[in-house]
Amino acid sequence: MSVGPPPHFNYHGPHVPAARTGAVRLEWSPILPRADRLRVRDHTCSCRYPMFEFCTAGGLWFVRRHPVKALAGILESAWMPARAAQDLWLQILSGEAQ
Repeated sequence: MSVGPPPHFNYHGPHVPAARTGAVRLEWSPILPRADRLRVRDHTCSCRYPMFEFCTAGGLWFVRRHPVKALAGILESAWMPARAAQDLWLQILSGEAQ
């Protein structure tokens, strides 16, 4: 029996499709230190940029946008309740929002 990394270790995340015609233009803001810790609940594949992370902190949810392979320039959506953030995440993954 071979022991390897846990199944999630090799998960690269979904690829975000090109924005659809009429896609909602999201408002992105620079990161502000609002919470001591945050948890990344999901992410898109880092082989394509921008890369996105679905995050939660302090009881609220938000999406982070990484425009390039560097920490500089990371932006985030508004912080919102879980249901609204989940809807936003699904819009990004389907190309309905950018």
